[in-house]
Amino acid sequence: MALATETKQTTQKTVKAFEADIVLINEQAKKLGCTAAEVIHAMCEELRRQQYLQELGESFDLVRAKAEQFAEFEAEHQAWDCALADGLDDAS
Repeated sequence: MALATETKQTTQKTVKAFEADIVLINEQAKKLGCTAAEVIHAMCEELRRQQYLQELGESFDLVRAKAEQFAEFEAEHQAWDCALADGLDDAS
């Protein structure tokens, strides 16, 4: 787990956790040289990212399952690919 070095300092609260989880969190904090709160924060951020990517994948699967919507998606994707290769980025 990569731990972000910049954590916003906010009010910390006490949370209840299973003893084995507390041991794991404290071991990780010691290993990474940070606080238990920073480990918990990093774990929460990772969970948010995983959920986002899972939901994004599920949404894409729904679009792909409908041939007409997927064709529209592909057409727009190809249009943007052409826009990226138009050379305007080099104009500055």
